[in-house]
Amino acid sequence: MFNRQKLYIGLGISACVGSITVLYFWYRYYRQTSSSKINRCPSPTSILPSLRSNHDHEFIDINSSSELDNDDSDSIQILNEIQIPDGSVPLTPDQASILTHFLYESHNCEEQLHLVLTSIANASTFKESQINLANAGCIIRLRDLLLSTDNETTKCKILLALNNLALNDFAITQFSNIVTIVINLCCISPANSIIRLHGLNLLINMSVLEYLHEEYMNNIHVLGVLIESTIEYDDEVLSAGKILVNLSINKLNLENLLKITGVELKYILNLFTSKTDQSSKSEDILLRFLTFYCNLAEIIFHELKDNGDNNNNNNLWLFDPMPQRQGALYFEFFDHDKQDLAKSLLRPHYASSSINIQMKRLYQLMDKIHQCQIQLSVSSIGTNNEKNFIGESLLSNQA
Repeated sequence: MFNRQKLYIGLGISACVGSITVLYFWYRYYRQTSSSKINRCPSPTSILPSLRSNHDHEFIDINSSSELDNDDSDSIQILNEIQIPDGSVPLTPDQASILTHFLYESHNCEEQLHLVLTSIANASTFKESQINLANAGCIIRLRDLLLSTDNETTKCKILLALNNLALNDFAITQFSNIVTIVINLCCISPANSIIRLHGLNLLINMSVLEYLHEEYMNNIHVLGVLIESTIEYDDEVLSAGKILVNLSINKLNLENLLKITGVELKYILNLFTSKTDQSSKSEDILLRFLTFYCNLAEIIFHELKDNGDNNNNNNLWLFDPMPQRQGALYFEFFDHDKQDLAKSLLRPHYASSSINIQMKRLYQLMDKIHQCQIQLSVSSIGTNNEKNFIGESLLSNQA
């Protein structure tokens, strides 16, 4: 019995010594492999996944970083523990923070930066991700990168990442100055280039919510130049039409939108009506610009009607053409010759019922605007005569 106990004790001691030996060698191996990763730019597959189907909910570990200093060892430990989804599920706050961290740390490794930007673009289709990325400071970093980078691929991926974020009413509050940056970027980029197309798409999304409309209006002349430069390219001018439709829904934008040049109704109709039978895109373009005109005409009519009904002097600028540049949109609605020309052009005889409906609507609105102008003119003459009569009566009494 005593010998058996000694045997058990010996086996136990041997097992402990063996376990300690195995743990020691594993620890040495782990230290060597960890230190070898610090100075290496990671391979794409070790950082973020390639694009996957939305039905694939696989997660990929972020397990290394690009050219991090030894002071960033804590960050490496965090990256090893947190999983970043491939864009098919929303980001958690921690995951959003890690991606934002990578935006700061990946400036020397474009491959890694592009994969991070792709992951942000994919994940930001979810509302939770949009909010978490905004809270993590991702949008501010994307704006700074857009200003500083000269790499065209990087610019395109930043624009794509911002596209979905712009549709969130919380995230949009952090888009300060991005409208100005993107308008200027589109203006200096070659026509029909991929950067310009992505930039115009972002301008569409940033104009969906009214939060940034004031920034568009502050850049109205540059925006007008950009829109005018898109006319010859179907993809670009379709995007320009969508931007104008979004901006024209907000009546506070009326005064500035009427300053735009290069989108005269006759020019637009002649350019695209001849191609509507051959190209569905031309039909879409024409429909957008007709809708833009209708939205402005609707606002103008109600402003004129309100001015006449309530003797409202807040809209006196509507009757003053002096500040307007030649070819400004203002004259399409207030110049009598332009009004008559518009009525002669707006003949709803096209194959598209949508275009015919908008043409009829614009024709009626133009006629209403003209009638309001006549009534206000007659009312103004009557008011002046009444003032003259009162003045003459006062002079007679004094005499």
